[in-house]
Amino acid sequence: MTKITGSDLIIKCLKMYGVDTIFGIAGDHILHLLDKLIDQDFRMIDGRHEAASVHMANAYSRILRKPGVVMSTTPGHANALAGLANAMHSEAPVINIAGSADSSNIGRGAMQEFDQIGIANPVTKGSWEIPSVERIPEYISLAFRTAMEGRRGPVHLTIPHDLQEAEVNEEVFARFKKSSLDDNDDWLTYPNPTQVNKCLNLLSKAKKPMIIAGLGAGATVSEKDLDKFLLNTNIPFMGVDTGRGLVGDSHPNSIGIGYIPLNKAAQRLDECDVVLLLGVKLDYQLGFGGSPPFSKETIIISVDPEISQINRPRTVSLAINSDVGSFVEKISGKSEEFEWQNNDWVKSLKETKKAYLDEMDNLADNSLPMHPMEISKAIRESIDEDTFVVFDGGDYCHYSRATIPIENYLRTMYVSSFGMIGVGLPYAIGAKAALPDKKVVLVVGDGSLGFHVPEIDTSARHNLPITIVVGNNSLWGIDYWIQKGLYNRDVWTKLDQTNYELIAKGFGANGVIADNPADLKKEIQKSLNSNKISLINAIVKKISSPVADAAVTRKLGTHG
Repeated sequence: MTKITGSDLIIKCLKMYGVDTIFGIAGDHILHLLDKLIDQDFRMIDGRHEAASVHMANAYSRILRKPGVVMSTTPGHANALAGLANAMHSEAPVINIAGSADSSNIGRGAMQEFDQIGIANPVTKGSWEIPSVERIPEYISLAFRTAMEGRRGPVHLTIPHDLQEAEVNEEVFARFKKSSLDDNDDWLTYPNPTQVNKCLNLLSKAKKPMIIAGLGAGATVSEKDLDKFLLNTNIPFMGVDTGRGLVGDSHPNSIGIGYIPLNKAAQRLDECDVVLLLGVKLDYQLGFGGSPPFSKETIIISVDPEISQINRPRTVSLAINSDVGSFVEKISGKSEEFEWQNNDWVKSLKETKKAYLDEMDNLADNSLPMHPMEISKAIRESIDEDTFVVFDGGDYCHYSRATIPIENYLRTMYVSSFGMIGVGLPYAIGAKAALPDKKVVLVVGDGSLGFHVPEIDTSARHNLPITIVVGNNSLWGIDYWIQKGLYNRDVWTKLDQTNYELIAKGFGANGVIADNPADLKKEIQKSLNSNKISLINAIVKKISSPVADAAVTRKLGTHG
């Protein structure tokens, strides 16, 4: 019988599940595995910090709708935990693999030993240590299925170094080899036909219905199915996170970003009589399903692949446990059997949306320092509909996030509901790895960029060119404005004006400073036409965003 090592067995399993790209950082306890991987046809992208590598795998996995693999050694696993916590919030199917000291020494002071499984449990859908070389295929199969089924999310596997080196009969792989009947895309649950009819009955009788799509929709919905349903019904639509872009902002039914502080059309949610939530949690962003933002009479329909997420903050009117893609496919076909009359309602919301965008554009007044809206205008005039735009920052980037249109599916990402800023640069690199033929623009604050600025080196070394536009206002913006609004003073929220353009040059990127709208636009266009990572350090005005303003009024108990 042919003998192979545990590392060979890991490789065979990863290839079986279609893995072709691996993110991570080298370290003692994965050296045997790395030595085997380098002779295979994997693309291996090594970063500068393990959390950043997880963020790269996060973006990559969500864009391509398949698991993203990231590897690290033992202390590297401790670094990776922040990325895993964020991946849970962003529902990214990340397969996190860490080595460890030899299994025979665990529990008696082995090198770099700590409870890798226990510490990963709260920030993953599942965390396991593989107990023997023979069981590697079993646990890798468990990890992939857990990451992809239900609401997607990260998983962790610890594989001790001695298991990587150990030899085993190759036939152990055959026991867990995928069946020819098994399709990676068929990890879905389907809706009850009765619930589909109930949903359509409620929506068809509504005077002012609305659809909000979130992460659960972005993971599985077909844009064609959703487009057909919206054109049949004329129901207004707004999207959050990866749900945004399933319907382009210029679509007849789109009212734009589904984030209430950044969209006055979304602020009319309290007028709705029926709201269909597609993979959207009733969390703090939607008042936990309360009033506001909904009317007390609003009928809420929640479609979610994870049964534990339904009816958590409140009992909804109709709970449908199903993958959102399967559900939209069913309602799209049956919607033709119903009559729909929502023309005036959609028209009214789109007028509100347009008036708000015009109001925001008027803030770009050519004054110096530049208003953050100058960055939005410069980017809009420079990109095409297929450009991928990443937003990262506690406050400044909200101006661009509210006003840069997203027209194609998965061409944007933002900080997750975890609120972990600093993810933008790794996200942008992961996006470029997933979509190498697309242009990628990162709109990032000067505070946020500081978390993972060495990843500029990763972008340069791996020839993954992106355009970075830093809004430099020398502040930790949103906390500064909340402090000023609530306490009339600030603590730990001021920064010096960092010369990020010089730092970028040190890592092998192009770097320039821009302090006026004309130079800003010129440098963005120049960067997008180059094949090298470029950073534009844009000096912007200290001014609060609508999100910061809303946070202050909410905390003060005032309205406005």
